[in-house]
Amino acid sequence: MPQRPNSYAFCGGAFGDEGKGRVVDTYVHKAVQKGRVIVYRDNGGANAGHTVAFGNKKIALHQLLSGVFHQKAVTILGKGMVIHPKDLITELDDVAAAVGGKIPAQVIIDAEATACLDTHRAFENILKKWQDGSKGSTGRGIAPAYADIIYRHPLQMRDLVDWDQKKIESHYEMYEAIIKGLGENLAELEVARLGGSPEKVGTKAEFIKLLKAQMSKIKKYVEDPSALLKESWADTKTTFVFEKAQAIGLDVRWGLYPDVTASDCTLDGIYGSTRGIIDPMDIAVRAGVIKATYMSSVGARKLPTQMEMALAHRIREDANEYGATTKRPRDIAYLDLEALKTYARVGRLTHLVLTHLDISYIDQKIKVGTGYQIKGKSTQYQPDQTFLNQVEPIYTELAPWDGQKVQSVTQIAKLPAEAQQFITFIEKEFALPILFITTGPKRGEEILL
Repeated sequence: MPQRPNSYAFCGGAFGDEGKGRVVDTYVHKAVQKGRVIVYRDNGGANAGHTVAFGNKKIALHQLLSGVFHQKAVTILGKGMVIHPKDLITELDDVAAAVGGKIPAQVIIDAEATACLDTHRAFENILKKWQDGSKGSTGRGIAPAYADIIYRHPLQMRDLVDWDQKKIESHYEMYEAIIKGLGENLAELEVARLGGSPEKVGTKAEFIKLLKAQMSKIKKYVEDPSALLKESWADTKTTFVFEKAQAIGLDVRWGLYPDVTASDCTLDGIYGSTRGIIDPMDIAVRAGVIKATYMSSVGARKLPTQMEMALAHRIREDANEYGATTKRPRDIAYLDLEALKTYARVGRLTHLVLTHLDISYIDQKIKVGTGYQIKGKSTQYQPDQTFLNQVEPIYTELAPWDGQKVQSVTQIAKLPAEAQQFITFIEKEFALPILFITTGPKRGEEILL
């Protein structure tokens, strides 16, 4: 089947925090100049975080999509997401305040998306005390919300809109019993709030009262988008931009336990979230976003190409390598092509996006991991920390360039020769063309190829 024109999908090609939000925002901005655009997200929840510039303001988005500031955009929070109502209200209020009124884009929440509630956050926080595998979580309740689906008792957004009192009470009572069995009182536990201080979950009556009030504010956004998706996908003049959360290196199948997330981080998740309406392999551009000259990571994972402390600190400060959601400092590593090429292959990518090309220092060669060996024998990436603890990276060094001098460059031919040689090297290694390059932190500091 021929690929659909005017369709783009962007996913993290490493371990998250690659700058996908800015890339998506750029392509949405281009698309709305031509006409209608649909921006769609199919995974994750309030654990995702990216910053979008609006005028002179920077807005941190978590569940809302990058196209929310564009009037011609329809932004869909898909069935595959887990939605936290209170945090979503905070985001909606922040966007409305930034524009001084009504939110520009149309916002749709799929009625079949799963609710992620304070009960899930409380349970996740308790699990951190009991399980090593839970210590890397964001505390946003993502894994327990997805687990509800596996255990066959999720609360979907339509249950909250229709207000299924019995189902909602049963949900609270179940988590109350589970947490009591772990020696804690659900009502007294405090959970994280977006942009605010932690708050207690409260008694069943308090929890239900608060949830009902929250739903009164967002129920107008909840609907079944199936017909809209089907009609719009058939109309090839409508541009589609798919925005994934997290990254392939955080996928439970391809990442390193315990630092994996609970949703499908590959583009395959689009198929199920759209109820089979959109086959991700029909999307014309399927791009993985990676940082050009280094990688970053948050959690317990130990990367084979971990960087020396002094250089890592230099990059962390220059590139603001702290989590948008958690503010956690990120570990810094040299590019690991064994891992990244695996992610590109299993993600079935057609293109690459390089961010942070300006992170290069004239006094520091660009070091890239191009292979692994164990006891002198070549080996390949496996998504297993025990295995990776044994590997010794093989490095290739490339000439650096002055990162500050590339920030105003908008054409690849005007980049320093060393930067051009690096880009050619990356394209050859991945056997994928590069779609887009960011040359600095500001909008406009970029090269579209």
